[in-house]
Amino acid sequence: MRTEIHIPVKRRDLRDFIRLILAFFLCLIATALYQNITLFSAGVLDSVLNKSLLLLLVHHLGFVSLTALFLVFPYKFLEQLKANAGFKMVSLCLVVLLGAEGLLIKYYVDNYEILGAGFIERVEALGGWSFLYYTPVFFFFAVVLLYLSYRITANVYPLVNRMYPFTLIIFSLFLATLITRKNPVNENKTQHLIYHQFEELTDFNKYDGQEEYPLLKTYEPVSGLASHFALKEESPNLVFIVMDGVGSDFVGEKAPFKEFMPFVNSLVNTSLYWPHSLSNTGEAVASIPSIFGSLPSGEEGFTNLESLPQSYTMFDLLNDNGYQTSFYFGGNISLENLGKFLHEEEVGLISGRKAFGPGYKAQEQDAAGISLGYPDGELFRKWFDDFTSYDRPRLDVFLTQSTRSPFLIPSPDDYRKKVDEISENVQMTDRNKRLIRKNKEIFASLLYTDQAVRTFMEGYRRKAEFYNTVFVITGTHNLSELPQKDYLGRYRVPLILYSPLLKSPARINSLVAHTDILPEVAGLLNAKYRSTLPEKVSWLGNGLVHKGFFRQDKVIPLYRHRGNLQEYIRGGICLSGNSLYGIGADLSLYEPREVQKKDELIASFKEFRAINRYVTRNDKLIPGNLLATDTVNTEKERSEMVWINSVFNSDDYDNAFKTARDLAISGDRDRALLLCEHILKEVPGHADTEILKGRIYAWNKQYDQAAKLLEKTVKKYPVYADAYSALLDVYFWSDTNYKALDLKAVIIKNRIYNKELKSKIQRAEEKMKKDKTLFNDHNLGYLKFEDDGYE
Repeated sequence: MRTEIHIPVKRRDLRDFIRLILAFFLCLIATALYQNITLFSAGVLDSVLNKSLLLLLVHHLGFVSLTALFLVFPYKFLEQLKANAGFKMVSLCLVVLLGAEGLLIKYYVDNYEILGAGFIERVEALGGWSFLYYTPVFFFFAVVLLYLSYRITANVYPLVNRMYPFTLIIFSLFLATLITRKNPVNENKTQHLIYHQFEELTDFNKYDGQEEYPLLKTYEPVSGLASHFALKEESPNLVFIVMDGVGSDFVGEKAPFKEFMPFVNSLVNTSLYWPHSLSNTGEAVASIPSIFGSLPSGEEGFTNLESLPQSYTMFDLLNDNGYQTSFYFGGNISLENLGKFLHEEEVGLISGRKAFGPGYKAQEQDAAGISLGYPDGELFRKWFDDFTSYDRPRLDVFLTQSTRSPFLIPSPDDYRKKVDEISENVQMTDRNKRLIRKNKEIFASLLYTDQAVRTFMEGYRRKAEFYNTVFVITGTHNLSELPQKDYLGRYRVPLILYSPLLKSPARINSLVAHTDILPEVAGLLNAKYRSTLPEKVSWLGNGLVHKGFFRQDKVIPLYRHRGNLQEYIRGGICLSGNSLYGIGADLSLYEPREVQKKDELIASFKEFRAINRYVTRNDKLIPGNLLATDTVNTEKERSEMVWINSVFNSDDYDNAFKTARDLAISGDRDRALLLCEHILKEVPGHADTEILKGRIYAWNKQYDQAAKLLEKTVKKYPVYADAYSALLDVYFWSDTNYKALDLKAVIIKNRIYNKELKSKIQRAEEKMKKDKTLFNDHNLGYLKFEDDGYE
């Protein structure tokens, strides 16, 4: 009788699991090398072994650690149930992950972009399904690689041989990767895809409509304002004064504190005035995309979006129709990426706090030793100092800031005395008098800004441009430092259109918002001048003039702060969360006895929130082919970003500038210029990069381009000596030294006493002396140098 001998299958222990994990990491190292070798062969990367490869390996290590955390417990559990079950399960999972990583890298090196949320639609749009043909090949290699790597690890055993310390170590490795910056070129592609797919799946309020561009609509010109104006043959100049924190509490017929802005209130009776006007946001910077773009806010505010969607704004409209555009702000223009937004909109001159020279006095520092920048009076004075008449219409935008916390203004004691005088001599409720006493600095700042606006308007009146100018005056939101009676209080703002072109003043009772301004301006210009406009637009608003108080189909989204979409108006109903309110004639809210179609209104709000997120996340405001933009090679653009990510992997743009400078010095000017473009796209106010870009143009003998850029840089940063130095070099190399005399006057005005500049101006003057005729023609007041400065 034969005796059967049963040899038990040996159960796997933690040692085998660790070997699998190490093998998996070795395989990922191989995929990283495959990616970089392929990109190097295509000429995208400068080398295979670089910093981005090291970062990629670090992120692979984090992914391996996370994978181990998820698999170690089921591995132990299955091994307890049945020998080898856990080992087979983990092996299969690792093969799948490795094969997926290979496929995603294949897609990345072919298309220079990483797949994330909505990857199926993206692959379809690019016609990239062909990469799936490689699936069997990649999974075969995954099996072979994992097997070979596992064999390699036979003699390698980690120092950790117990479950508890092992999980601590791999968890620590995973946490370490969370604080490192990830770019597509150095990120684990599988982890990126899983994360974004999970985020999309857990988003339960998703846009599921059929239209790819849900806000896109055929442009139908509105002309409600045309009958109020006697427009001239030339297009009118436009001046926007957007006052931070100035709401309807301070301006308007029924404003409880209108005595603190007497000049602005005096314009109400001589202008077109909307008593029922709302801001779409409760923040200053966030109001700019609403006013000038009629744009949705997204989840974090439009200017804070990681990638700004294509849009058609007032800046685009006026640039297309021959306007000279400028934006003036006394604070940090990089605040909430405002400068980036304005830069992408190609605003002609963007002037922030860096543009103010020594002749301007900054706002006092607060208790933390921080100054916001320059007060409103200095802001307007800066514009007058910069003023140049053009042979074309102009748009000038001012964003004020003196009426925002901490409300520090010049001569505060004088304005506080005026506050006391007003509160004593004007009839008002005891409650309002108590508010004034407790917030005296706020009301003093209102008086100061009102005086600054008065001075600006009086100065502008003396210019020839005044008689063909439309002034638009509004506020960003009502001050949150003062109590509001209801949810709408924060959004109530004045809206005034003042102009010598008006036939007569008028009070327009339509319920309107900031998002209605752009459609109305476009309609006004189109009615008279047949402006260039796209066939379709994605503007949220629909004009400032309509019959009656409410327009039943009108939708006004209200973003309380950042992208926090909390209130929503449709017709005469305001939704705040799930609560519904009726809107009274003075924009007060009341609880209606009965609301018809309540569920429909709530569903509409929910749908708009989903659309708001969808269009801003996925660049679905307006198709690029409807915009008058230059055709770009998107594949080339993506390959350039791969290279940029390989040499720059942080938020330290000063370090990126140094890299660009080193590239330029070493002779690789094309790469240096590419990195400069990227830095300026992300940080438009990076002066050193602008100067380097100008120098590179000059070194390439593109003198006109270099001079144009550096002249703009000098205007934006008038106290930055390096900008003048670079521009003087351009004038010298291009043999236009006569321009150095005008620049010399600017240098003297801004008190820049610099030996290098002195030497370069003397160099230009000496060269001009060789041609006496040229020198005499352009000698507009010969200024000599002294050892201690300029005369």
